[in-house]
Amino acid sequence: MLLAPRLDGDLLRRARLSHGYRPEWHHHHVHRAGGGFTIACLAVGAALALGVPTASADRAPSKAERTAIKRAAVKWCSAAPTSCEFRKARVSTRNERYAWATVIGEGISGVLVKRRTAHTHRFKRIGVQGGGIGECSYWRKRAPDRVLRDLHVRGLVDSGAIRSCG
Repeated sequence: MLLAPRLDGDLLRRARLSHGYRPEWHHHHVHRAGGGFTIACLAVGAALALGVPTASADRAPSKAERTAIKRAAVKWCSAAPTSCEFRKARVSTRNERYAWATVIGEGISGVLVKRRTAHTHRFKRIGVQGGGIGECSYWRKRAPDRVLRDLHVRGLVDSGAIRSCG
């Protein structure tokens, strides 16, 4: 634990005065509080109201990772009568073994893939998002909550609402 140096006598009084403390003020007066704090609260509230995107921890894949994710994601489509279009991929920074591929096609909109270690480039498909929203229980069986939250995987919960599965 870090302790501040002990101030006493005149040095303590000068320190208090330099920070705006006035002995004649009582604790129930809030003359100095609120200015900066209020502005900060208003800025955060405005950002949330305007829909400013929050920080995301997932990352874009390297070129080799993207190729491997694409190969694993569209493999399912080759068995289907129609083809799919690979749009983008995101790799989780919570656990780099997991990635999400956005794939557009008949009955498919996304694929969750996993690799054995964080450094291999052989991904295996472990979950498919179909034409509708799947249940969160489906995704929770396939990946940890922190990975689902990181990759922004959404699904149905028991109440029937759609929310983040992580």
